[in-house]
Amino acid sequence: MLGPPAVDEREERRPDEMSDAPIDTRRTEMASRLLVVLLAGLFLLGLLGFVVAVLDADEDEGVPAPPSLPVSSLPAEAGLSSGTLVIQEPPRILVAMADPAADATPPTLEPAAPDPTLDPAAPDPTDPTDPTDPTDPDDPSAAEPADAEGAADPAAAGAADLTAASVAQVMPVVPVARFWSDRDGLARRDIVRALENGELPGFRRIVVEDSIREALAEALGLDIHPEIQGGDAEAVSRVIRTGGLGLLAAADLAPSMRPLAVDGRTLVGNDRVRSAEAWPLTVTQERPDGRAWDQSRTWVLVAGGDAFTDRGVYDTVVRRGKGVDYPFDGGTARVTGHGCCDPVFNDNVVPRYELTGNKGVVRRLFKDAELAIANHEMPVTDAWGFHSSGLRFSGKPELTEIFTRAGIDWMSLANNHIKDYDTEGIRDSRRILRRYGIASGGAGVDLDQARRISYLEVDKAGDSGAATLAIIPCVGVVPFSWAGPDDSGGTPCLDRYLVPDIKEAGRKADVVLVFPHWGVEYTRLPMPSQRKHAARWVKAGADLVLGAHSHVAGAIEDIDGVPVLYSLGNLIFDQHWSTNTMESMLVEATFQGGTLVSLELVPYIIHDTSQPNLLDPATGEGKSLRKQVQAASADWLDW
Repeated sequence: MLGPPAVDEREERRPDEMSDAPIDTRRTEMASRLLVVLLAGLFLLGLLGFVVAVLDADEDEGVPAPPSLPVSSLPAEAGLSSGTLVIQEPPRILVAMADPAADATPPTLEPAAPDPTLDPAAPDPTDPTDPTDPTDPDDPSAAEPADAEGAADPAAAGAADLTAASVAQVMPVVPVARFWSDRDGLARRDIVRALENGELPGFRRIVVEDSIREALAEALGLDIHPEIQGGDAEAVSRVIRTGGLGLLAAADLAPSMRPLAVDGRTLVGNDRVRSAEAWPLTVTQERPDGRAWDQSRTWVLVAGGDAFTDRGVYDTVVRRGKGVDYPFDGGTARVTGHGCCDPVFNDNVVPRYELTGNKGVVRRLFKDAELAIANHEMPVTDAWGFHSSGLRFSGKPELTEIFTRAGIDWMSLANNHIKDYDTEGIRDSRRILRRYGIASGGAGVDLDQARRISYLEVDKAGDSGAATLAIIPCVGVVPFSWAGPDDSGGTPCLDRYLVPDIKEAGRKADVVLVFPHWGVEYTRLPMPSQRKHAARWVKAGADLVLGAHSHVAGAIEDIDGVPVLYSLGNLIFDQHWSTNTMESMLVEATFQGGTLVSLELVPYIIHDTSQPNLLDPATGEGKSLRKQVQAASADWLDW
């Protein structure tokens, strides 16, 4: 406890206690002159320092400050104290997590507390499945979290990097097709021939972006055929949607396009080339808009859907002795037909398939990505128990190694099963995942803890400035599982919480990802309420929305250029009683700094109740699954 402030004894002396000693006036005069000279010298020095500071400030004007991000901490057994910067091995991300010792006490830097008069468990009475916020998220009077004092804006810094002054640079030229195209790539010689002849088999027409047309012709030493169209990036997009082939600058890539490989090399995804100079088709260009392309700032996020280690997964891994590596040891598979009946209800048609080798390709897909995430569809707790059936789940702590060994970096706890073991199960889940090197978010002992935003920083070979990803998970089903001011659970998918949180994250991160657990099980189509929420989140600043819960691959919507994938389906799950629950798709998203430039849907089938195996997206069942998702998306996606 602090004592009373120190007191200057001279100020406390009474007038009658003052000294009556005589004063030497000559000494006083000399001291005064010395004091004046000293003050004048200090003034001149201060003036000189001010001039130097102004000149330095002019030189640095417009240079963004480095991002100020939360620093993560590891539990005590990791041998690092609170506040130590954590680089996972191999270096992939810097994880911004809450201090393990602070599980019961929210940090001070948090979004503003919600209005306690609003009931977080009160859905819209007009839609029993709709966790709609009755308040207007755009109301300027709504509470909105404030920035940390002095915090930098990494999103602005990333934008500045990509909009540098217009200078000549090597710009990759990328052939693009429609998003749903089966084409993987082209030979460079075929592209050259098509530019000269004006046509290419398999494509209705060809369009070359105006900004690269002249430079491309010069680089290839040819005259582009007059029938080949020109236009801006939007014109290229319109042509490819009708079956055409586009050629455009990499800086103008968008997730609505499918970038094609050239001579077996790809510019996006895990297998991308690592420099622009390694790309087979480039031009030297001065961009009038200043937008650059820096291949070293390209990074990949791989996302999967629902995963757990109970029921059939536990039976396969533990009781049948397959081991913790088995679920992600999957390779490739081919569906040979369909037949009756499934092993559970004995009345559903299920796929018949064969494994075609390539063991471990699924694990490599996750581990090779800069970031890998999924939904943790259960609590993991010391009080776990094996459930052979039923809808109450739990995970044995040691089986968390399944996800660690697959390279999963972050998992959502915002789902309808997170309270299957009550508050203690949530507390255990946060602690145990952290012990196994996995960040998490979306659930807590109360609403404040559940709403903590996860910040993941991409680590590019020591360049920690590549990008910062903010993830905001939430649960929009089963209100019993929702957290409240004094109740444990997951963050409710209510706009009065998510809208301010998205805005807060947008001020601190380059990319904002919303990860909702929502919708109706076993259907690909979203509810109207889901589409309404997604639109509000995009308006608030979300860059990508990836959903879970329905256990099947869901529809996709483009809202103002932001992709919304309503459900990723099952990842490590035992619902082997129907085709739709056995087959789903991973998302391989490629970013250039803070900009999403490509989305790849990777279809698979779950083998042995626990193991995804990739399907060929261009043939057979893989192609069929993509077409089903395309059909479900037809009303909302013009890609």
